[in-house]
Amino acid sequence: MKKKVFLDKNSKKLLFIVNPVAGRKVYKRYFPEMIQQFMEAGYLVTTYLTQSPDDAERYAALCGADYDRVVCLGGDGTFAQVVSGIKQCGKDMPIGYVPAGSSNDFGSLHGLSSDLVAAAHDAVTGRVKAVDCGTFNDRLFIYVAAFGAFIATSYVTSQDLKNALGRPAYFLDVMRELPRIKAEHLKVTANGQTYEGDYIFGAITNNTSVSGVVSLPEGTVVTDDGKFEVVLIENLTTLPELSDTVYSVLSGDFISQQITFFHASEITIEAENPFDWTLDGEYQKGATLVHIQNHRQALRIYAPETGAPEEPLP
Repeated sequence: MKKKVFLDKNSKKLLFIVNPVAGRKVYKRYFPEMIQQFMEAGYLVTTYLTQSPDDAERYAALCGADYDRVVCLGGDGTFAQVVSGIKQCGKDMPIGYVPAGSSNDFGSLHGLSSDLVAAAHDAVTGRVKAVDCGTFNDRLFIYVAAFGAFIATSYVTSQDLKNALGRPAYFLDVMRELPRIKAEHLKVTANGQTYEGDYIFGAITNNTSVSGVVSLPEGTVVTDDGKFEVVLIENLTTLPELSDTVYSVLSGDFISQQITFFHASEITIEAENPFDWTLDGEYQKGATLVHIQNHRQALRIYAPETGAPEEPLP
């Protein structure tokens, strides 16, 4: 039985930004329950359904400052837009996130519930958690900027094959797709060092995996330390290189000599020609000069109340 809630004009205001095509639109069946969670927490709710790919950022920037709390429902790309919009509106506030996309890597990393009603509850009752985010030139991203082979594989591997074989399904598609991937000649500068070569994959991330394919070594990812994890994979020209590298990225054991892995707060990438990237799973046009900057604990989210509230590190 739903709890009766009586709100008035003096109640707190919540803006609920919803991507109406997120995931498989499963959220629709839980929509009343999510609104009920917000109301029981004392909020008058305004719901905005995004109208175009960049609408979440535009509307958050336009109206976010008028609300006491902002909650986003959608995938990681939509959430990144809302974060960017709120920063533009000039109001420093934590943001609630109800993960409802296809992969929800960011939500999984930070323990956000896959149960939409529970996630909505946490978005108005949870503890505040400070985590790093980044900028790719002038565009904000929340956990990953990546290019190349394994990004494509995460999208082309069929769901039926994933269901039947699990992670080996990715292995099969990687083996098939890699010969078609064009290596990019890059000069990557970080921590006073320069790495130059022909690379078929790169990721600057704050997550334990990229696209469900590349697993980072256990214990290497800290999400609030001001540093990204950087993975670069050189062009693969022999079958042993291919086999060792694919095993390494799937297992998280970076034994392949073709993999360069390090931590950095700032990364500059110089390319001979622009090439496409993805930021949080969304398309990003490339440039011949890319500067990526980690912004330590610049993003605050509402996480499940599983312990004492986290305080930002000094």
